Amino acid sequence: MFLAGVLWLLQAFTPYLSLLYLGRLGSCLAFNAVGPLAPGLISELVEPSVRGSLVAVVEAVVALGQLGVYCLADALPWRLTTALCAAPFFLVFVLAFAVPESPYWLVRKGRPDAAATSLKRLRGPVKDSSAELDEITASIKERPQSTLKDQLKQLFVPQNFRPVLFLASVFALRELGGQYVVFSYTVYLFREAGVAMDAYACTILVGVVRLACTVLGSLLLDRVGRRPMLLATSVVCGLAELVGGAFLLGQFPGASWVPLAAVLVFVSSYGLGLSPVPWVLLGELLPTAVRSVGTSICVFNFALTIFAVSYTFPPLVEFAGVGTALVVFAGFHAALSAVVWAFLPETRGKSLSDLEDAFTSRPKEADGAAAGEGERADKDKDTNV
Repeated sequence: MFLAGVLWLLQAFTPYLSLLYLGRLGSCLAFNAVGPLAPGLISELVEPSVRGSLVAVVEAVVALGQLGVYCLADALPWRLTTALCAAPFFLVFVLAFAVPESPYWLVRKGRPDAAATSLKRLRGPVKDSSAELDEITASIKERPQSTLKDQLKQLFVPQNFRPVLFLASVFALRELGGQYVVFSYTVYLFREAGVAMDAYACTILVGVVRLACTVLGSLLLDRVGRRPMLLATSVVCGLAELVGGAFLLGQFPGASWVPLAAVLVFVSSYGLGLSPVPWVLLGELLPTAVRSVGTSICVFNFALTIFAVSYTFPPLVEFAGVGTALVVFAGFHAALSAVVWAFLPETRGKSLSDLEDAFTSRPKEADGAAAGEGERADKDKDTNV
C-alpha cells in the first residue's frame, strides 16, 4: 500500500511522460495485487451472518472514493487531484498493522495457539470460539493449502476447477458489460448523448447514485442473498444499456434525458449487486486447496478484461457509435445472467467449510443421504428375508 501511494505521487509530480506511464502501470499492478486481499481476508475473519455486508462495505468505500475523485477533478487541477489520491494508501498502510492475522492462515502454518488468540480477539472474550476453531482445523486438514505446485495440481480436480472457472467467467462477463466505460468515460458519454445538463454535474450525480445504492446493497446482501441480487442487477444493467443504446441509435427528438436515465439506472443497479457480489463470492466459493492460485486467476482475468474493454472501446465507438457499443455491452450482461442463473448456488449464511463442496456434483450431504438410504434398503432386504 505504501508503494501504491508513492506511485500516485510519482504520477502527480513527474515532469516526464515515461514516468507518468510507469506510475500508472505500477499503481494498477499494486491494486490488482492488494485489492483482492480484502474479500478473502474478510471472509476468513468475520462470521457468515455479516460476511456479505462487510465485503460490500469495501465496495461502498470504493464508490465514496470515486465520488470524491469526481468532485476533486471538477474543482482542482489534475496534478493536485492525483496527489490527493495517494493519501488513502498511506492511511491504509498504517491501519493494516492493527488487523488481526487470519485464523485460517495461522492454522495452515501450524500455530493453533496463535489462531485461537486471533479468533478470540475477532469474536470477543464472551463468545466461545473453540468449536469454530475445531471446524477451521478440520477443514484445513481435509483440504490443505500447500505449495503453488500442489495448488496447481489441485486445480484440475473438478470440485476445485469449477468454482474458479465460474468466478473467472463472472468477472470477465461483468467487465465486458461495460462498467469500466460507464464510470471512466462518463463525461464523454453524456456529451455524445446530448444531455442538456452539464456533463461534469451529471458525472458527480452518477457518483452520488452509485454510493447511495452500494450502501443500500451492503444492507440488503445478507438479507436477500447473493444469487437473487446478482441475477436481478445483471438483468437490470443489461436492460438499461439496451434502452440507452436503442435511443442513441434511433436519435429520437426531445429524448436526450433517456440516456441519462439509463446510465443512472445502470449505476444504481450496479451498486446494489453487480459491483459487490462477485467480490463476496471470490472470498466464499474458492476452496481452501486452491484459494490463492484461484484468486490470482480470477483477478488476472478481471484485469485483462478491463484492459481489453478500455483498448477496444474507442475504435468501436469510432466505427459503430456509442449506441451500438451499449447494445453490445447489454448482450454480455444477458450472457452473465444466464451463467449466474445456471450455475450459482446460494452462499448466504453458510460457513466456508460448508461451501467447500458447493460445486461438487455429489456434495457430502447428498453422499451421506444416499449412503443412509442404501443402509436402510439393505436392512429392509434382510428383514424380508
